[in-house]
Amino acid sequence: MKMSLKLLFCCATLGFCVDAMAQDVGSVGTKENLDLPVDAVGENITEEDAPEVVIFYGQQLEGDGFFYAVDRSGSMQDRGELARAKQEISRNIQEFSDRTEFGIVFFDSGVLRYPSTGRPIEATAGMKSAGLSWIAAVGGGSGSCCQQGLLAALQFANFSSSQRKVICYVGDGGGTGPCGGTGGESGYLNQTLQRIAQQNYQRVTINTIGVMMSGRGMQETFLRNLARANGGTYKRIN
Repeated sequence: MKMSLKLLFCCATLGFCVDAMAQDVGSVGTKENLDLPVDAVGENITEEDAPEVVIFYGQQLEGDGFFYAVDRSGSMQDRGELARAKQEISRNIQEFSDRTEFGIVFFDSGVLRYPSTGRPIEATAGMKSAGLSWIAAVGGGSGSCCQQGLLAALQFANFSSSQRKVICYVGDGGGTGPCGGTGGESGYLNQTLQRIAQQNYQRVTINTIGVMMSGRGMQETFLRNLARANGGTYKRIN
């Protein structure tokens, strides 16, 4: 009987010790888990979620779809501004990742597009190389029908599947040459603002670069209003 009581007491004591040790181990494990940050697993954030960042005429732009409309009129060609615009766009294209979509428009009294389909393309190595060659071959023209150029760039953007689209416009005029419309250049520029407002149903950001000469206050006002109405910025290049 005494042996049984002793044995029972030892088992009870041993059980208590084992239970206490288990609690200590469990508390240590729990403490380690509590010390982990809440979002230790967290969201899997990758570079693909980040927008492309490029510099265009000294301005930092973010997006995953970039579309350009550039005036290639005789005045842009003669003053070297067409060559500069081509350099700015070419540098952007070289920096694009293959996640980016792009399209390019040069306009005078008509419109040149890359690609010619008017549909945006992904910036793969092959498409970038072909685009750079196409830009290099573009020369000066005659006239400056900005409405047609802007609508062509907007067509690229509207067809794009990108989530953050940006249009970059560069020019020194707006409505010279056989551009159509009524009311002269002033009427043409006002009609252009109205057409863009109608067609920009996706609210694509439009940034404008004005290569301004003296006596072109009307054209500069147009570019300011175009950028302001479409969530962009205006920058003057003297």
